[in-house]
Amino acid sequence: MLIRNPQFEISAVSRKQYPNKGLPEIVLVGKSNVGKSSFINTMLGRKSLARTSSVPR
Repeated sequence: MLIRNPQFEISAVSRKQYPNKGLPEIVLVGKSNVGKSSFINTMLGRKSLARTSSVPR
């Protein structure tokens, strides 16, 4: 898959808020502080598309 212009679309909290654009989707699941946001930023070559924190919460 070639990702050309990654951008944040929405933070959905209910099913009716999910985007319906007919594009492929990828789901990352994991506990807090396992590096999901860092993985997204690394794979897309961006530093701040997904928010990361240096302080565990």
